[in-house]
Amino acid sequence: MAEASAPAGRFHWVTRHLPTRDTIHEYRLLRPFASHLRHPSLWRLNRRSVPRGVALGLFVAVIIPVMHTFVAALLAIPARANIWVAALLTLVVNPITIPIMYVGAYRIGSWELHHDARLVSPADAERFSSELSRMLFWIHQASGSIAIGILTIAVIAAVLGYAASALGWRFWCRSRWQRRRVKG
Repeated sequence: MAEASAPAGRFHWVTRHLPTRDTIHEYRLLRPFASHLRHPSLWRLNRRSVPRGVALGLFVAVIIPVMHTFVAALLAIPARANIWVAALLTLVVNPITIPIMYVGAYRIGSWELHHDARLVSPADAERFSSELSRMLFWIHQASGSIAIGILTIAVIAAVLGYAASALGWRFWCRSRWQRRRVKG
């Protein structure tokens, strides 16, 4: 019985300690920003703030590999996106998905820049004696392709996330209206 209530207890602890629109003034670090954080669309789930939060969260998660949750929450304020949705969607990019994303970004970027499929010529790589030198040389050679690929993935993820969440919101609202009509 204690095992079943443990996750619920942790969730309750987290929800008690996270700031809300009404408790922003209680957090010392958030007090200077309290007037900006009072806008209702930052905290409510509605048809405009949720797709904005999804798009912003996915874009920031792909572009910024570290501290992306904080950056997405910060950028949600001027974008009038839902803060929690933007912060939650950044968790899509994690240590498991980063290697896959960077390999895909390299391939997409190489295709976009019309680079040869072979990254480094063996003769150029042999000039460097240490493993660190070889790794830095490889990163230098691949950096343009990876940067273009990451930007492409981020834009596509944001656009698709926005469209999917906007459509999902529309279908969800339509099904609620249909259920209301049937009931009453």
